[in-house]
Amino acid sequence: MLSLTLDILKRTFKVGVVVFDGNYDILCVNKTISELFGISLESTYNLSQLHSPQAFAKIQKMTAEAVEKNKSGSYVIKVYKNGSDKEIMFLGKVFLLHGQCQATFVALLYDVTTLLTNEEDFIVKFPVYEGDDFLLLEVKNIDFFAARGNYTEVVSQKRKFLSPLSLRKIENKLSPERFVRIHKSFIININSVQKLKKTENRYRILMKDGSDLPLSRSKINTFLKLFGLR
Repeated sequence: MLSLTLDILKRTFKVGVVVFDGNYDILCVNKTISELFGISLESTYNLSQLHSPQAFAKIQKMTAEAVEKNKSGSYVIKVYKNGSDKEIMFLGKVFLLHGQCQATFVALLYDVTTLLTNEEDFIVKFPVYEGDDFLLLEVKNIDFFAARGNYTEVVSQKRKFLSPLSLRKIENKLSPERFVRIHKSFIININSVQKLKKTENRYRILMKDGSDLPLSRSKINTFLKLFGLR
C-alpha cells in the first residue's frame, strides 16, 4: 500500500482548478477543467448539479474540513470519460482561500490516470479510503469487491476499505484475466478462490480469506469455463 502526499501530486500531475463560493456556485475554472468538462462561465453552475447526491455530500464534508483546517483532510475520487472515450481518474482536494477571497474555496483535481493504470488502461493501484486516510492498494492483492450501498467495500488481505466507485465502473477498469463478476454485488480475484461449493443446486465460492460468497445462476457457466470445469 502507498499513502499519497499532496506534494507528490503537485510535482507530478496536471491539475484542474475549480473555485467556488460558500453556496457551491462555481466562480471560475482553469483551462484543464473547461476543456475536459465543457464548463463555460457564460452559464451558472452549482456543484450540486454536477455531482450525484453522495458525491456532493463528500464535497460538503471536504468544504467543512477546509473551513476548520484550511484544507480538507479527505479526498474525492472520480472517473470521467472524455470525448475520446478514454477514462480519466481524478483525485480531488478542497482548500479555503484567504484575504479578499475569504469564504471562497478552491478544489484541485489531479489527473492520476497514469499512476493508477497500465498501458492497457487497467487499474494496477486501486484508490481506497480507510477512515479519512487515502491509500493505494496493489490490485493483485485485492481479494474481492462488494457493493455496500453508495460505496464499494474492498477486501484485501483480510482488511476492509471503502471506495466511492461503483462496481460497474470498477469492473470496467479491472483485467478480465484476474477478476470476474460472480454476482450483482461481487467481483472476485480468481487467484484468491479456495474452492467452489455446491449445495442444493446452488453454487457458492469459498475465498482463501474464509469469505463465503454467492455465485449467481447467470454467472455459473462463465465461472466454470474460467476454471476449465465446463
